[in-house]
Amino acid sequence: MSILSPEEALKKELEQDQVEHDHHHPTAAAMTNHVVANLAILWTKLHQYHWYVKGSEFLTLHEKFEQLYREAANWYDKIAETLLAIDAKPFSTTEQNMKYTFLEESAANKYLPAHDMVANIVDDFRMTRDVVQRAIKLAQEQDQPVLEDVLIDFKGYLEKEIWMLQAFLGKTALEDEEE
Repeated sequence: MSILSPEEALKKELEQDQVEHDHHHPTAAAMTNHVVANLAILWTKLHQYHWYVKGSEFLTLHEKFEQLYREAANWYDKIAETLLAIDAKPFSTTEQNMKYTFLEESAANKYLPAHDMVANIVDDFRMTRDVVQRAIKLAQEQDQPVLEDVLIDFKGYLEKEIWMLQAFLGKTALEDEEE
């Protein structure tokens, strides 16, 4: 086995990344990397909301956003390490995360009313949950039971948080759900 230089190893990884991200034949690892990218963006977005939330719900939401960004960091690490355990390469750069996330962020969001911040997080959790569901299906098809189990746990976490955040907004868990 020859030892690759860092540049050669990166070139090989980027070539593999192109193969895995063939949208006609996605892999469970590639789809899960979209989840990793979403979590990286969520972590930043939740910090923004944690720091800038205002109004009568400040204390409640300040603590909730902190809880959520801590949990996002834990899931980010757990899912990335699961990818490593199946010999896949989790995204590890801001460039990759920005390229492959399905979430949007904006510096202007720090000025949103508190309830709009919560509604945005619900939307982001739903988008991430939907990507997780696709990754679970691919993990089943590609006989990746450990990845499947971690993703199922993460999906359950997202569903519970969606319900709780929707309740905070005075809505049912499925209200405003796009089909």
